[in-house]
Amino acid sequence: MKNITLDGRPFTYDRHEYLIEPYRDNHPHQVEMKAAQLGLTSKAMLKVAYGARYGDYRGILYLFPSKSDVTDFSKGRIDPLIQENPESIGKWIRDTDSANIKRIWNAFLYLRGMKSRVGLKSVPIDFSIFDELDEAPQNAIDMAMERMAHSEFKEVLKLSNPTLPDYGIDKAFQETDQRYWLLKCPKCGKYICLEDTFPDSLKTIDGQVIRACQKCGAALNPSIGQWVAKKPSITDKRGYHYSQLFSHFVDPGDILHQFRTTNNLTDFYNLKIGIAYVEAENRLSVQEILGLCGNEGIASQDPGPCSMGVDQGKDLHVVIGKKHPQKAGKIIHLGIYKDWRELDGLMRNFHVSRCVVDALPETRNARTFAERHKGKVSMNYYNEHQKGHYAWNERELIVQCNRTESLDASHREIMEQAVILPKECKITREFAEHLHNVAKKLEEDEETGSKRYVYVKLGADHFRHAFNYEAMARQAESNILFPELRDEQTIII
Repeated sequence: MKNITLDGRPFTYDRHEYLIEPYRDNHPHQVEMKAAQLGLTSKAMLKVAYGARYGDYRGILYLFPSKSDVTDFSKGRIDPLIQENPESIGKWIRDTDSANIKRIWNAFLYLRGMKSRVGLKSVPIDFSIFDELDEAPQNAIDMAMERMAHSEFKEVLKLSNPTLPDYGIDKAFQETDQRYWLLKCPKCGKYICLEDTFPDSLKTIDGQVIRACQKCGAALNPSIGQWVAKKPSITDKRGYHYSQLFSHFVDPGDILHQFRTTNNLTDFYNLKIGIAYVEAENRLSVQEILGLCGNEGIASQDPGPCSMGVDQGKDLHVVIGKKHPQKAGKIIHLGIYKDWRELDGLMRNFHVSRCVVDALPETRNARTFAERHKGKVSMNYYNEHQKGHYAWNERELIVQCNRTESLDASHREIMEQAVILPKECKITREFAEHLHNVAKKLEEDEETGSKRYVYVKLGADHFRHAFNYEAMARQAESNILFPELRDEQTIII
């Protein structure tokens, strides 16, 4: 990195010593989970330029969450890099008359937004960079990786501010050797991971906040440290974690003050500390769900009337419940079934008066089941444009609801301890895991800039949706006007 100008200044590792090893690291699969403003996008950009010049890449794919990010990067980062380094990088990059395609020596750099499926097709790639991974559709990652199927390199770099635990960059980082920058105490020689001990790693001494050794209390120098892997046995994926806690350019006193005064801990942990975080009210814990377990086992029948929810995938996940005199509801049966005909027996044995079943992906099977139980079974379609009450269309055997609003309603039932579950056993624990595997996340619309909360899948979540459908069915049955209106085409409750 000699004689390179970056952001108007000569490139140097001075006060960025934590970047020396990552810049030199040539591991083919790297994951960087980072706080904001730590120089990682610049590193990725230089890695691309040098890799294209001195490597044998045919194509490099640099991915962003949206098209606007592509334009900003091309004009705001690449163009200045060319202008500031006319005798090196400026000579390597040739004009292609396109802001999203650059020719660097003998390789092509494709800048793409991950929200466009077209932009990810038909491009031969040897090296893929996923920038701000958490803000992009997660299914786009697999599509981009397919572009390297015939490459002899198959190099990957994922970098992002984290958002939710077990999602995006946090999930990817967990699959690596997980390297952290440990500061060496000048007094006792102990190595300290500031992230692990925050906020205790910041101490106020004589009115000044310092990064402190947890053993002897001495002040730590962010320049003196070592990258140490938490999981050194993992060798196929390399992971680096970056935090503002060891940045020379961020006052530790400001970090501690923001921690103590912020009303947005999610942004604080994501952007300052560089770790995934979700407020307790936005993700159900396994413990609080199992805390709702009663003393009764999984029922095999009930005189009813009962409500049933079915989520379809490889198997059929079923939740059956009923009204409770002191609670919103009581879940009496949880099950996983292979065949739609098995649901007919459940309808009879539990005297199910209202069932909501996932309409997708096997719509034909769902409709056939609904036809066999007309007046009792409705196929659900999540519709982001549906606001407020659920829309029941008895003639078409369907119900539509806003996904976020309906999940909010069943989420509150757990948060407010308004339901009773069967006693703890293997399947109730699986039920709890599925509910835990969904969290609420704030998203911004690329076109309008408007923000909205959405529920994000973090793992297997079939019981989560089956429970949501059961809650919808139970709510419908609890409406005393509902039976009188069943002959109407559309019923809003």
